[in-house]
Amino acid sequence: MNLLERVIKTMEIVKVTELKVYDMEKSSPFFDYVVVATANERQANALVSYLKDEFTQALIKGVEGKTGGWLLIDMKDIIIHVFSSEQRDYYGFDRRMIGFKQLDL
Repeated sequence: MNLLERVIKTMEIVKVTELKVYDMEKSSPFFDYVVVATANERQANALVSYLKDEFTQALIKGVEGKTGGWLLIDMKDIIIHVFSSEQRDYYGFDRRMIGFKQLDL
């Protein structure tokens, strides 16, 4: 199982919703994938704990925004955005990703 598949499986364990993965390999020199999901605060905090248990600290470069409805997790080649449903609607993040290839899950 590759890194992206492991990340997605971990996100499914905490039951995030509206999970989308965008292929950025040809668009960004800094990361290969953007993963976007919706979760409540408890699920988002559980996701961080699960990821820290599943992956080495060297792989998780940073976690930002543990409160406030938008959590960003930098895993080098994978950037994860976890929104509350309100913040996802407010920022219109999915509209900003139009034009990028969305992977089938």
